[in-house]
Amino acid sequence: MYWRGVRDRFLIPAGRIYLNVGTLGPQPLPVVEAVERCTRRVAETYPPGVAWDRLKERLGRLLDGDPDGFVFPRNTTEAMSWVANGLELAAGDEVLTTDHEHIGGLCCWQALAARRGVRLRVVQIPASEGDPDEVIRRVRAALSPRTRVLSISHVLFTNGAIMPVRELVELCRGRGIISVVDGAHPPGLMRLSLRRLDPDFYASSLHKWLLAPQGTGLLYIREDWRRRFWPTVASGEWDDLPLGAHRLNHVGTIDESRLAGLEAALDFHEAVGPARVERRIRALRRRLAERLAMVPRLHITSPSGDSHVAGMVSFRIEGLDALDVQRRLARDANVRSRVIGEYGYGWMRLAPHIYNTPDELDRVVDLLAAMR
Repeated sequence: MYWRGVRDRFLIPAGRIYLNVGTLGPQPLPVVEAVERCTRRVAETYPPGVAWDRLKERLGRLLDGDPDGFVFPRNTTEAMSWVANGLELAAGDEVLTTDHEHIGGLCCWQALAARRGVRLRVVQIPASEGDPDEVIRRVRAALSPRTRVLSISHVLFTNGAIMPVRELVELCRGRGIISVVDGAHPPGLMRLSLRRLDPDFYASSLHKWLLAPQGTGLLYIREDWRRRFWPTVASGEWDDLPLGAHRLNHVGTIDESRLAGLEAALDFHEAVGPARVERRIRALRRRLAERLAMVPRLHITSPSGDSHVAGMVSFRIEGLDALDVQRRLARDANVRSRVIGEYGYGWMRLAPHIYNTPDELDRVVDLLAAMR
């Protein structure tokens, strides 16, 4: 069976049901081996052998973006902080965000508010409904003459809802507002065109759904920002403006083994096939959601259907605390899951990937149905 062969390329122990790729993707064996080879080369005093231009070209093809716009921080959190600190925002300037943002995309703006007097405003969005028109309406209504930045996630970490990013970016551009997208999840999860979305900044973590090593983040910078964006970390050639975005990659000594692992993750993703990966994840998520919907007292808090949600299923069970549910799943079936405790939501979140099997998902649903 094809997918059994794919599962065998991972180091996940037998009996372990891993459903938390939304936090960290387990690296397949070829990625682990690539990291090890690169680490050994450095230990043997040879150059790491990572080709920046080739890596950017490959990511440009996968994500449909200009290769010259890619920068490689360690994760989405770092990328978002680079954006917040690289913009010239002053006291009274307003940043608008939502009540479904991950702390990695929120705290950078909180720090600016505390340090520089930037005003941070939060708009409530109907994430469970999956209604893009309502999201756009609420964001438009919340914009003010002082709004300088809209910071919003592409796929919400809380429940997998897909936000109408393209429409929101267009709304911002028409008003001279900077669009900053926390895109931690889409690469490796779903088809993505950075050229089509065209945000000012797009931050991501390739160590999630693309299954790259920890510490492989991504920041994509629109062309008109590449020469006027301030670096958070200044090193050689930081002010060589013709270098464009690449001058931001000059941060001193880095662990290039993570970039070697990223290349191997791209090899793995391409070998399976991006479209096949997306179909498989969608099929597993759909199966999980359909079976969860039949469990008494369980209420799904992710949008229904496939068009407005990707990868993850969030839910709550009446009368049960989410942390207790998480502990019981770990104890009874060695399940790794995520509790969405942020904003007081108290939801469980399950996120399957290509290494999961339908039988694993059914086992988890049976355990949830039996909980009292």
